[in-house]
Amino acid sequence: MTKDMANKSKIFIIYLICLIVLFISACNPIMKAERRVLNDLQSSERVFRELEKTRPCANDTTIITKNDTTLLVDTITNYKRDTITINGIEYITIKEAPKTIVKTIKVHQIHTGYIVDTRRLGIMLDSVRFYKVSLEDSIKTSKKWRLRFWGLLGILIGFILIKRFVWSFLNTLP
Repeated sequence: MTKDMANKSKIFIIYLICLIVLFISACNPIMKAERRVLNDLQSSERVFRELEKTRPCANDTTIITKNDTTLLVDTITNYKRDTITINGIEYITIKEAPKTIVKTIKVHQIHTGYIVDTRRLGIMLDSVRFYKVSLEDSIKTSKKWRLRFWGLLGILIGFILIKRFVWSFLNTLP
């Protein structure tokens, strides 16, 4: 009977250990938060925006330089000639052997292209939108408070005038 009781207590302890491990792994708030962030687009956007503040883009602009060399070859043949007109017919005589002049020009073209990371531009656009919306909200709030201020000032002046007229009327009564 004691041996049976010892086996039951060992099984119970193993059962408790397994149950504790199961609860610890199932109730992990970090894993729940990770699942929530990765499954929800709005949550992931908020988390990524906060991460970008402390860990900005390492390479936000890529510069690509292209070098191109073109050879332009121009050939000129120079003749020294003489033209004679006899009875309306032109005769051309070449006095010397033709000289060939070859001119070669090297044209270097360098084109630099910039590829900007669109994520960085998106961050800037979001911050501009945020400040624009907050400015519009503050303008609405200031108009509301300005209207309240002038309304209360009008009520105060009206109250003072009515009080004065009532006191002056009461003082004239016998």
